Amino acid sequence: MANPLYIKVLKYGLFIPMVRVPVPTDGDVVIPRHFAPKDLPTYTELEKEKVSLDNSLQLILIESLDNVMYTNIINCESAKKIWENIEILCEGTEEVRSNQRKILVSQYEGFMAKPKEDINEVFERLNKLINDL
Repeated sequence: MANPLYIKVLKYGLFIPMVRVPVPTDGDVVIPRHFAPKDLPTYTELEKEKVSLDNSLQLILIESLDNVMYTNIINCESAKKIWENIEILCEGTEEVRSNQRKILVSQYEGFMAKPKEDINEVFERLNKLINDL
């Protein structure tokens, strides 16, 4: 069963355990809290599990790719970066997707049955257009 935290790893990136670093105060000056990454030996068991999620997810993603896709993500450092590259390779950038949506909406608005096309063929074309939208 897939770990439900995988979605968070894809959305927010690698979990990095942090520790609060004490900052000396300077009289009445309020210094905001400062956090720094923890050293590996100080990780709790839960933090170790969360950190390992990225590696597990990277393996899952890599094993599911073909050779062409694999060559495009080989240098990615995290599961989030792999996922972002896969999205771009499969769907294009946001600009490309926006242009594609505009084209599909235009095709939908001008949709008509072709001469000598039966109702099943019209339905199939319309259904494909709607699914693409």
